[in-house]
Amino acid sequence: MKKEELARLVDEYGDAVITYRSENSNKLKYNVCTLDFSTPYIQQKKNRAKESEQTLLLFCWDTDSFRLLKPQNVTSVVPL
Repeated sequence: MKKEELARLVDEYGDAVITYRSENSNKLKYNVCTLDFSTPYIQQKKNRAKESEQTLLLFCWDTDSFRLLKPQNVTSVVPL
């Protein structure tokens, strides 16, 4: 999946379950994520991660943290 396509889907869905293949274990994993950083709860969270051309910065509700995902490893995006 391309970065623009992943961003469009997550933006369209608001919150989504993103399934991806782990780089280390090669196992399928998932996170419940959003690109909407406007809520006060998310704005109070610290973020040191910096997005690159190969990654997309998301907030994951299930881990309660920001996360960089590589769109090329994403296998599915399902609306919550």
